[in-house]
Amino acid sequence: MNQTLVVDQAFDVSITTSYFLSIRAASDGLSFCILDPVTNTYIVFANYPYDKPDTNWSQTEELILTHEYFKMPYKKVFFMTETSNYTLIPTSLFESDKIDELYQLTHQTSLSTNKILSHKVRMADAHNLYETPAFLYHLVKNQFSTVQFHHQLSPFLEGCLISDQNTNNKTTIHIALHPHFFDIVIIESRHLKLCNSFKINNEKDFVYFVLFAFEQLKLSSDQTKVNVYGIVDRQNSYYVSLKKYLRQTQLVQTNTHFKYSTALKNVETEKHHNLFNLPICV
Repeated sequence: MNQTLVVDQAFDVSITTSYFLSIRAASDGLSFCILDPVTNTYIVFANYPYDKPDTNWSQTEELILTHEYFKMPYKKVFFMTETSNYTLIPTSLFESDKIDELYQLTHQTSLSTNKILSHKVRMADAHNLYETPAFLYHLVKNQFSTVQFHHQLSPFLEGCLISDQNTNNKTTIHIALHPHFFDIVIIESRHLKLCNSFKINNEKDFVYFVLFAFEQLKLSSDQTKVNVYGIVDRQNSYYVSLKKYLRQTQLVQTNTHFKYSTALKNVETEKHHNLFNLPICV
């Protein structure tokens, strides 16, 4: 598959300590981008898709250890992994010394090979607990001394809650598609109503779970706005299938929290929505 590395002429290797580096690692590939926080502009983007799923993280490990852009110092580094397994705990119930116990109330995992991490989602007043391979955690920790770890739900949920602050009493559905699963966030009157992930194999699974959420919350299929992230083609079969049942479904364009240099004009930023949104989690 095609690899991408786009670097704007504004990128200056001598001042990388003023930049933010965001990395997304998943079984289907690794991507990263670099933000100049002074101008609030993204000036570097790279994407390295894998021909085969990186089930043992060996391809990810090689990129982290050898890529030239990962050998430079940065002001902040954000590292995000993707998984449908997570637990959202209200701040009032969260105990930092019991995250392993809290996570295992809903998910079975091996604590000898996986590490449970947590991140506070400020807009939701909750903590997102998730697991990541222990060796990957230590690898990244050693490579980037100031790294902050994240799960894809954190920037997605923060971004949804921020964008819905001016929607008054309306209900909005936000859906982020990933390989083999999707995240769904439902916000009603600027408050989080539902947050969940569903594993899927095809369009039928996808439509079924979305409509199931509509039924459970008694939402109007004709009036409720549905925002879909991670798709750029309106002919995408998942989008077309959902649009048949929910007329207010629309694709979300590039987020407006940041600017993008002209060098990135051909980058399909919609496909990497959570990666570009990572700095809002600070």
